[in-house]
Amino acid sequence: MLLTLFTLTLIVISLQGMQIDFERFELLSGFDYYNSTVRVRKYNRTVVMLNGTLDVLATLNKSLIISTDLFHSSLGNQQFNHYPVKLPTTDVCEFMINLHADYQEYLQDIINIPKAGECPILPRTVYIKNMVFPTKAVPPFFPPGLWKVFIISSLNDVEVIRFEMIIKAKNDFF
Repeated sequence: MLLTLFTLTLIVISLQGMQIDFERFELLSGFDYYNSTVRVRKYNRTVVMLNGTLDVLATLNKSLIISTDLFHSSLGNQQFNHYPVKLPTTDVCEFMINLHADYQEYLQDIINIPKAGECPILPRTVYIKNMVFPTKAVPPFFPPGLWKVFIISSLNDVEVIRFEMIIKAKNDFF
């Protein structure tokens, strides 16, 4: 699931000349599957990081389906509109394979992450150490503003896990 969040983070916002910061990261439901101490913290006046642990409490397998919902607030005033871009809906095992194939270089700050092809994913503690948003990993077509991303995991078409991540993107030119 952490990987889902990370991938969404990678996909949400990026342009050269833009600054992208984490605003919030929260586990909203799914406490039987995860325990999260991941928090956004300010490193200094200009750098914001994710830091903490994500405890995987249950074995995750192909029956757990991951989907996303993106929302955009162009003025950054929390008035979000649904954004029509989504990651492909996939099972957690396929998601991990795609994550490692496409974003391996950005996984350095995540310790004890499941390996590509490891399925089922056994319970473990995943450590996120001072992870700065990897701006270069995201496509250049997302506009600046405030972004809210829901990462949803479903089991038999019933939502069992929901993460929320809020990210702020702004042009360096303004």
